[in-house]
Amino acid sequence: MKLARRGMASPKFCKFFMPLSLVGLLFFYLSIRLHDHLRECSMNGGPCLWHHRSVESITNDIDAINGGTQSLEHITTEFSKHCSGQDFQISRVLVSFNSAVTKEEEVLLEQYLVGWDELIKFMEALGTVFSFISQEVKGKIGILRELQSTARGNEYYSVRSMMDHELRHNLVNFHKQTNSGCRTLLRLHRALKWLELFLHKLGMSSDESNTSDLCQEAYNEALAPYHSWLVRQAASMAFLALPERKVFFDIVCIEHEGEAQLVLERTVRSIVRVYNIMQEAYHSRGMLNLP
Repeated sequence: MKLARRGMASPKFCKFFMPLSLVGLLFFYLSIRLHDHLRECSMNGGPCLWHHRSVESITNDIDAINGGTQSLEHITTEFSKHCSGQDFQISRVLVSFNSAVTKEEEVLLEQYLVGWDELIKFMEALGTVFSFISQEVKGKIGILRELQSTARGNEYYSVRSMMDHELRHNLVNFHKQTNSGCRTLLRLHRALKWLELFLHKLGMSSDESNTSDLCQEAYNEALAPYHSWLVRQAASMAFLALPERKVFFDIVCIEHEGEAQLVLERTVRSIVRVYNIMQEAYHSRGMLNLP
């Protein structure tokens, strides 16, 4: 026993085990706190002040894309064929988020969650690093679907009906963390902005672009304002393990640059539309900074 203890405390053991333990701890902390609000750097429930990129600037980038010789509809059709044997289907992301918005500009909750189901597959295709994030997202989705299944009526049919129902019955707590649908969905809402920005940057990038940098930039704009220093460092470490740009294109079955811009930006457009409607719904009800 003494020899074992002496071996465990050896300089060689500490040199290799302690850094690995720290990395493991950071990833664990990231997985359970990814979408939680950072209180230390907030005032009156608001997030830290970071500079966010405006929707207008993204729209200008999208409008500046050269369409190439093939129509978007043709590329999308071929795109589905290319991905026929693959688990992740970006066409399902498009369909889910497009069909989530009604004529009345409401977001249907189940269709929104179906879109997230597909985005989870995208994250898991990137390797074990993102499995920590995808597990957290699955937990949030599970909470919302449980609320849907136990509802007596259509309270959780749309985002707006859920918000009004929970506010009317005092189910939203503005001072402490709860598993209310509004708070849970807000975490997914913030994470969706991160993926939206990342896909946009990826579609507008060049061969020389570093995917880790692109993902880091998107994270800094969308999620970092709500995270502590420790979580931000863990996220930065995770992004370093991202595959190169070509691997991303293989995951979504993209074969050339023109196709990448068209397909990814069409996906971004569908996400932006949903995000903006939800952002306004949270803003108008004073719920953008739920703890």
